[in-house]
Amino acid sequence: MHALDSAWTTVRQEFDAGQRNAALAARLSLLHDLNQLLRRLRRYESEADWASTTLDAAARFASQVALFAVRADKLVLLGERDLPVAPGLEIARQAGAAFANAISTNDTVVALRTSAEVGDALASATPTDRACIMPIANRDRVVSVLFAVSGPAENNVDALELVTGLASAVLERSSNANLHAQIQPAPSGAPVAPVNRTALPAWASLGEEQRSQHIRAQRFSRVKVAEMQLYRPEACRQGREQNNLYLFLRSEIDAAREAYRRLFMTAPTMVDYLHLELVKTAAAGDELKLGAEYPGPLY
Repeated sequence: MHALDSAWTTVRQEFDAGQRNAALAARLSLLHDLNQLLRRLRRYESEADWASTTLDAAARFASQVALFAVRADKLVLLGERDLPVAPGLEIARQAGAAFANAISTNDTVVALRTSAEVGDALASATPTDRACIMPIANRDRVVSVLFAVSGPAENNVDALELVTGLASAVLERSSNANLHAQIQPAPSGAPVAPVNRTALPAWASLGEEQRSQHIRAQRFSRVKVAEMQLYRPEACRQGREQNNLYLFLRSEIDAAREAYRRLFMTAPTMVDYLHLELVKTAAAGDELKLGAEYPGPLY
């Protein structure tokens, strides 16, 4: 054995350990930033607060971003980060095919930055430049659109969709504040009907303790699916494209299902929120994308 072999092995082991530690630190830093994003979004007090927070988060994953409010016949600029556009820019809703498509389908569109696709104000002189157009909905209505420009080495669609998903979620919660406040506990001793584990519960029939458990289960589910998207973005993308998310994320999904079963499925009224979140977020609303081997909702 050469005298340098031992030294080389030590150097290689230290390098590998350094690489792993650096990757872990980067993931933890990103997770911290996303947690701070959610905190800021939950506390927004005005449209300007909400727009600024959304733009700050999106700017981590794209070189240039802009956020537009969707009005009756036009898009109105709410703000931008590093994108040279005029303040107060307005674009006719039908001026860019990519915007019209994103709004009508409520789904992300990746398009060339041509005048026909994104309008004159956002078009690029480079024919191959692309942009992501991501709708932000309040329930079933698209109320805002994120325009994100990525460089050739960037591929952060999943991260940007996570940002817009959080931005959408806080809008829905805020708009339903009065509905949440009207929830009343069930009368003492009232019977509880059998539960469909994939159907949302009748909240008015739940007591305070049961509602708290449902809220914790929802939060658990959102976090677990968000972690899958954050730590395994390529697996999520390939799983959706091949209609087999369970194949690519089997260990993560099985671990989350086992934890969910242990923590929450003992409640007689509990819903499998983890299944619902997997369908809604990971599978983009199409349960078939989870794959034929996916075990289905917990019972």
